[in-house]
Amino acid sequence: MTDENQGNLGTDIIRFHRIITRGLEITIQNVNRFLEIGALKEEKREGFIKYVQSFSTVLDAHHIHENEKIFPYFKDKLPDAPYDQLMAQHKGINVLLTQINGGINNLKSNVDELKSLDLLKTSLEKIDRIWQIHMKTEEEKIFERVGSLNISLEETNRLRAEFSEFFGEHAKPAYLIVPFMLYNLSPKDRVVIAQGFPEIITKQLVNADWKDEWAPMQPFLII
Repeated sequence: MTDENQGNLGTDIIRFHRIITRGLEITIQNVNRFLEIGALKEEKREGFIKYVQSFSTVLDAHHIHENEKIFPYFKDKLPDAPYDQLMAQHKGINVLLTQINGGINNLKSNVDELKSLDLLKTSLEKIDRIWQIHMKTEEEKIFERVGSLNISLEETNRLRAEFSEFFGEHAKPAYLIVPFMLYNLSPKDRVVIAQGFPEIITKQLVNADWKDEWAPMQPFLII
């Protein structure tokens, strides 16, 4: 794959935002459906819990990644972006993710199911309101401008490897997170992001060794 086809670091992160945006949308849709019928459907319980858990992990790891790696790298190159405001929004979202994680743990333990779903709904909808503005600001002020910066292909590839390793350290377990990332993207975007993984992951682990773990999430994914 050529660098022209793959894009730049900014398009990498914009593509990653699409994973989070869809994960948030699908989670809210399904929470609302379960609340309408007054129960979490038993046949979807395991998959839904794994999906929400993966969403929470991915969003948290993404914000840690931005705070500690991405923003520091771009601060000198794009100094007029509102980094402090964006990081403050990360903190607000993190509080809501803590509430979501509490709801997930209650669902795992079959504790106060409807109350837990209500908690998820409230927290997710608050995240959604922040996320739409937050994402747009990041993309307009930082990531859509990366193409105009003088970042060499060698530097881009070095940073891609560094960023990928850092994110992987904070987004576990891989047997849920990698399928969540791949299958919350359109087939076109999926092909691009898959290029960043070793072939053993996309061809062997995701489709065989890890399949039993992530398969319950399939009703919520783009398969």
